[in-house]
Amino acid sequence: MNPDLMDAQISEFLTETIVDIPDDPWSASALDRVEREILDRFGTVSDVAAPANHEIADQITRFLGEVFRRKFEGRWLNVPGMGGKRYPDFGPVIGHEWIDIHLDVANLVTAAVDRQWGDYLSEIFTRNAHGYAEWAKAGRPPMAEWVEN
Repeated sequence: MNPDLMDAQISEFLTETIVDIPDDPWSASALDRVEREILDRFGTVSDVAAPANHEIADQITRFLGEVFRRKFEGRWLNVPGMGGKRYPDFGPVIGHEWIDIHLDVANLVTAAVDRQWGDYLSEIFTRNAHGYAEWAKAGRPPMAEWVEN
């Protein structure tokens, strides 16, 4: 993902799209607020992929990825095939050194709509926080060493 576009989309998301985000936008409570926005804007999974909703769905996807990248020492990766219908040629995921699976941020929006829980994203955040904390407490070992244990 283009870093300049990334910053612009996230800035617009936090200043224009959702103006009442909590003080810490990279938190579980912010994810609950964003999920309420997702559920208000998208009635069905198909609505997320509709061309008219591309910009807002892209803003949300970028924001979600940044939450997990910033809070848990992640990095953006391109894993083709993981982008779903919205990103057919690009697979935006977040990779972490402490877990051997990628977080498929492109499909988090559709999963939140499908589940209709209201706290689906913060549940993922909480699970990641526990795994990250254990890895950090162990001294941030390399992936191969951490996964073996």
